[in-house]
Amino acid sequence: MTIRAAIVTIGACTALFATIGGGIGWALGSFAPGYYRSVFHHGNEPWFDPVSVGVGQGLTQGVTGGAVIGLIVVALFLWHDVRVRRLSRISGDDALTSTDW
Repeated sequence: MTIRAAIVTIGACTALFATIGGGIGWALGSFAPGYYRSVFHHGNEPWFDPVSVGVGQGLTQGVTGGAVIGLIVVALFLWHDVRVRRLSRISGDDALTSTDW
């Protein structure tokens, strides 16, 4: 895996999970505003906007989760590449692929 592919993978996972998290936060804030009103201390104040809070919470949690998942995916791909190269070196076969073992 190249550095460019790793960065794109992490960025794509982060964007995907941020979108999903923001959507879930929007849905909770729109259809179940009592959830955010009960979770936050000033939730019953007239200035409290559960939709904005939901979108913000969903985006931040989605970005964090997406970055973590992206890093795990990149780590798994790198681990796989290292194993294939190591097996290739041990067997002396440069054309060894993951389907051969």
